[in-house]
Amino acid sequence: MIGSAKPVVAHLLPAYNPFPPRDPAGTELRVEQVSLRQQRYRPVVVCGHFPGEAESETIGAMHVRRVRIGRVYRRLFQKLSRLDPLPYTERMWRIAQAENAAILHVHNEPKLLSGLLQRLSDSALPVVVHVANEKPIEPATVPRVARWLAASGHIARWLENENRIPAERIQVLHTGVDAAARPPHWTVPAAERAALRARFGVTDPAAKVVLFAGRLVKEKGVHELLDAFERLRARPGQPVELLLAGNVRDSDDPRNEKAVYGRAVTARIASLEGAHWVGSLHPGQMHDFLLAGDVFALPSLWPDPFPTVMLEAAAAGLPIVAAARGGITEFLEGCDAFRFVERPEDPDELAAGIARYLDSGEDCEAAGRWLRHRVEDSFDWQRVADAFEDLYDVLLGRARAGA
Repeated sequence: MIGSAKPVVAHLLPAYNPFPPRDPAGTELRVEQVSLRQQRYRPVVVCGHFPGEAESETIGAMHVRRVRIGRVYRRLFQKLSRLDPLPYTERMWRIAQAENAAILHVHNEPKLLSGLLQRLSDSALPVVVHVANEKPIEPATVPRVARWLAASGHIARWLENENRIPAERIQVLHTGVDAAARPPHWTVPAAERAALRARFGVTDPAAKVVLFAGRLVKEKGVHELLDAFERLRARPGQPVELLLAGNVRDSDDPRNEKAVYGRAVTARIASLEGAHWVGSLHPGQMHDFLLAGDVFALPSLWPDPFPTVMLEAAAAGLPIVAAARGGITEFLEGCDAFRFVERPEDPDELAAGIARYLDSGEDCEAAGRWLRHRVEDSFDWQRVADAFEDLYDVLLGRARAGA
């Protein structure tokens, strides 16, 4: 809305996920949680349109503008001819101009920046780009960005070393979690936790429950976790069950490796006694899922930049079993009760890391309480919102009120 007393920041999102998020999508979740907490700026979120959504609506402190592209237009100009006269980025630009945006904040999709480059070459509008993983960046776009926000130190190093971006234009800003709204498991009555376990398929009251949440793709180490689970089930004594939440790429194309992998994983889960795939959960269901578990497994085989679910598991007070890969170390280092798994691709080593917490209530509690304190102390969403607005103030040369 032109004429607003607060400067407008246009949060630009790619078109492939609904907003607000319906699935655990880290980028969309961050934009939603930060926008709802912005105070000195008026957030306008520009995103793709999905069936059943309004093209324009206000949710709390944020205004959402959705880009609707009709089926006929999409077929003619995006699938058949590829000569799109009014591409998604041009539509985003027009919305940002109509909203009188003072800042453009591009979130985790360098292709948007590339599409906007011609418009930006004729504009002095400050641009911030948030980078959460290692997607290719077009070199020509680099000089036009005032500040690169890296999701972790791992990503910051990649921006500097692989993309030749000056260190002084990169700022590390870890994501957040609403710990106040997510009680740790030790505050939840035993009967309530048992009901949550039953809801997700665990009915044995004596079972210890291992959790995994994330995309069912190769780099997340899902098959390796299933191998480790089979070893844990074979141990004598206390029963162990495994709950997995996550989405599978929707495609019947045999060349789509992610879809093929996901179908193979879900078929294998269905064949394993004690393993349960609960599908892709809405963000509002994730904490209940985490409260149903005793240990959270994060068997990433790749340099995972900084998975949001790691913070959510910590908010639930769960010990985390993970490898020293990517930005994971930036959150988990420092806990005396924690040991990194050196080789998550080795199911014996992964199983041993999980078993350590299953077998030691003392280590399990110590790690869970340390992690809970860590998110309470340093990873609140308001911290992220404040950092955003402080950066906007710097780029616009504004003095913060009361500073």
